[in-house]
Amino acid sequence: MSYSEYNLKIKKIANSIKNNTKLITTNRKGHNYRDLKFKKNQTRIETGILTNVLELNEKYIDCESAVTIGKVNRSTIPRERMIPALPEGDNFTVGGCLAGLGLGSSSYIYGFFNDNVIDFDIILGNGELIKDVSETSHSDLFYGIAGTYGTMGIITRVKIKLIPCKKFVKVNYHHYNSFENFYEEFSKMIKNKNDDFIEAFANKKNSYTIVSANFIKNVDQNKVAVIKDKDIMKQRNMTIYAQISNKKESCYLRLLDYLERYSYAAFWGHYLYTPYKKRDYLYAGLMYSLMPQEILDSSPGHGRYNISKYFHAANHIVGDYYRDEYVLATDIGVPLSKLKEAMDLADEMTDTYPRWICPIYDHFNPKKIFCTRRPELCDDDIIFDLGIYGIKNTSKSSKEINQAFEKFSFEQGMFKGFFSTCYFTYDDFWNQFDKSKYDSLRTKYHAKNNFMNIFDKINYRSKTKKDNLRSKLFKFFGKRYLKHINNNKESLIQ
Repeated sequence: MSYSEYNLKIKKIANSIKNNTKLITTNRKGHNYRDLKFKKNQTRIETGILTNVLELNEKYIDCESAVTIGKVNRSTIPRERMIPALPEGDNFTVGGCLAGLGLGSSSYIYGFFNDNVIDFDIILGNGELIKDVSETSHSDLFYGIAGTYGTMGIITRVKIKLIPCKKFVKVNYHHYNSFENFYEEFSKMIKNKNDDFIEAFANKKNSYTIVSANFIKNVDQNKVAVIKDKDIMKQRNMTIYAQISNKKESCYLRLLDYLERYSYAAFWGHYLYTPYKKRDYLYAGLMYSLMPQEILDSSPGHGRYNISKYFHAANHIVGDYYRDEYVLATDIGVPLSKLKEAMDLADEMTDTYPRWICPIYDHFNPKKIFCTRRPELCDDDIIFDLGIYGIKNTSKSSKEINQAFEKFSFEQGMFKGFFSTCYFTYDDFWNQFDKSKYDSLRTKYHAKNNFMNIFDKINYRSKTKKDNLRSKLFKFFGKRYLKHINNNKESLIQ
């Protein structure tokens, strides 16, 4: 793919925006759990044409914005190169990782995805194209774009650093039966930075697992668990979390499978969406049969039974209607020194386990608005993404739970993942983030009145719920299905 062809594509997009009179958005559904019906009343820009790698060498990869992480991995890993910090799934796009919050198990060394971007191109709300936005050119936009979730412009190209890697990793599982022992060892491993990748899981109270992974050059091919070549049922049994549940000590993976280990299993979410007994197929089958065929067909994957199809289907049904009152999917920022307090709060609000604990090195820069900490409240440069995903297990409302998490994060000078359901009040939100800086950036780069304001875009919109046939069927069958699945969670995860 040549740069000249890319230039023709972005010129066409820019021209379509110049005479636009409505708010602008992309045509992509994204990965959040919020209602997206607002897009029906906005001008939707088709960015799905921007799917080509433009240049690749040992130092960087230059991509159009809709190139997926899966495509990046398949381009770079054969050359023994990878992006330093990236979300571990194949369906995220490089543009989405820049405008959102991209992170993974190498982030404790390399920070967020946006910390490893060299430059990018963006089309503004007035149709103007700005090329090569970088640390030295439009630096306010370069640092300010992260976490704005499509409210600043249409990103069309992203150039990202590459680092050396190997094609295989050895994954080690370190199990602990107390928080104190786990936290002491986890803090030490994070400080020492001897592992290429590290993350941890709270399996239940007083059961923790640290997962470290390291590149290896040579490995017996018979020992490598090649996950993506297996069918869906075997994929389940080979997932990272299934290994944890079965108290494994180590395994070998292709780097490709390691970096995409959550795209087919949705962390441990396969237990929610994949039936395992005959009676489950009735419940799950009904849920999927309610799914519009075009949604299933549009789900990316590598084969008919890829878990992403199940995940997208269930997410559409549960996410658009009554998901929040039954299933949690929320990420909160936690300073290294406050992990115990965060775990205690989560225990108080919900008995949802497992929980994901991913450390990130925060490259603080005062020009950042959203994807960073407030240093006057948090002086830890290592922070955690605490992911709480699963059945709610409490009578407390989703709003009450999420607002407690949001309050905790803000009090610690941290942020919450905006892709999950958000219940911020206007005052609380803008007391945490610099509204004047955000508004000034939007005015300067013609986003104001052309793109939705971030508070309006990410916050919960209860008025859009519709009590139609699909939602009624979910309430009747889905609740029973989730209750049954929850009762058998431990065996299902394994």
